[in-house]
Amino acid sequence: MTTARAERAVDRAWPLLAVLGAGLFLVAVDATVLHVALPDLVRQLRPGASAQVWIVAIYPLTAAPLLLPFGTLGDRYGRRRVLVTGYVVFGIASLGCAFAPNVPALLAFRALLGCGGAMIMPVTMSLLRELFPEQRHRRTAIAVCSGIAGTGSVFGPILGGVLVEAWGWRATFLLNPPVILPAVVLALLWLPRNPPGRGPWDALSAALAAGGVLGIAFAVGHPGSWTTAVASGATGCVLIGLFLRRQRRTDPPLLDLTLFRRPGVRAAVGGVLLVMSTLVGLGLLFAQYLQVVLGLSPTAAASRLLLVLGASAVGSVVTPSLLGRFGNARVRTAGFAVAAVSLLVPAAGSAALTSPVLLGVGLTGLGLGMALALTSSTDTLLSATSADQAGGAAAVEKTGYELGAGFGTTVFGSLAAAVYAGHLAVPSGVPEPARVLALSGPAQAETAASGLSSQLADELLAAAKAACTTGLQVSAAVACGLFVVAVVVSSGEPRR
Repeated sequence: MTTARAERAVDRAWPLLAVLGAGLFLVAVDATVLHVALPDLVRQLRPGASAQVWIVAIYPLTAAPLLLPFGTLGDRYGRRRVLVTGYVVFGIASLGCAFAPNVPALLAFRALLGCGGAMIMPVTMSLLRELFPEQRHRRTAIAVCSGIAGTGSVFGPILGGVLVEAWGWRATFLLNPPVILPAVVLALLWLPRNPPGRGPWDALSAALAAGGVLGIAFAVGHPGSWTTAVASGATGCVLIGLFLRRQRRTDPPLLDLTLFRRPGVRAAVGGVLLVMSTLVGLGLLFAQYLQVVLGLSPTAAASRLLLVLGASAVGSVVTPSLLGRFGNARVRTAGFAVAAVSLLVPAAGSAALTSPVLLGVGLTGLGLGMALALTSSTDTLLSATSADQAGGAAAVEKTGYELGAGFGTTVFGSLAAAVYAGHLAVPSGVPEPARVLALSGPAQAETAASGLSSQLADELLAAAKAACTTGLQVSAAVACGLFVVAVVVSSGEPRR
């Protein structure tokens, strides 16, 4: 009877997984959807250069430090309550962003959007621990949600481009409420009420963790000077140190630090950081390459990047059975290896990148490898703790997710920009203002070429496309090297 009751509970949980996955997808998409929509937004609201950076950065900078506080708050006061509140906040903030009359209002609602996302992400993943108590079913659910979260960030810029092409930048936010509204209703109807956790919620620990992660996230995203970034990072490390010290002395702690002494946990956190850095950082570079160099429309570029999404979906199907047979460490190592081999395609340069077959193979392999690595890492973290502390473990995973996304955008974006500027062979005869503009990036090179003669314009555009390709090639080679190192390190981890 008990087994039959458990099976019926799992059957009821699968439809709810679609609801949870939809919310998680929107949160992931909104982290990167404005990268392509920003030019249209700039034409309408006319923000300054600094404001443009903050419009993009304020969402992850708000979400990252709140993940651990909200994840543990769900453990203490009820995950359904925190999740539904997150949905409502996210929906209201989306409407506010869509109808924002000016830049300050948009910044305020983007920050509120980050608050809603910080409630949704860790609680969604910790609910999988509760809804699917049996490991076999839970691994499948984790695979689905990990694939959704990982590919949502990559798909964001392309979806933003399609929506802007059809309706303008405000449509990127109007996509959210029609999905959030039924998610709220279904969550209230279907989600179980979990009993309050034991012991008080440590607000001081939550504040220290939030301040520490905010400092590190600000340093990673550094929407300002390098001096400010270094100071923020140092402050963040100090606050994290105080947080860790308090966890050792508080009973019960907000976050059980013994989690990080369990087999595979540290490798899993590193895996999440590496996967998200590569997915977001290279995803943005691929989106730029497909549209600027190959001249594809946002819709056509989306069709190419859907290979990553499709491969991740396949990975979500096969990973649970692989985890049951080979264990998390081996599957994670295999994911790193598949990703490393797949990155050899863009690292080979223009000959491979211009081949639809080779590029398709590379993108497919990258999506599959990421799914294997991300799913096994998430399963390691959620399985390493008890159900009543799953919010803390999920918050650690999602903090790695956010920091990895910010790190990938910064590092790979800066690397590609430096390589582009160093390899751009500006033709002689191009005026100095146009040369300086073209050095800023391939999209700016198109603007610079518009005021030149047809011959000079063609030469400048050809040079910009070649330099952009080199930037992607070098970035992919660096990512490939990082995954090779990850394979070596992960191979030495204890098997479980």
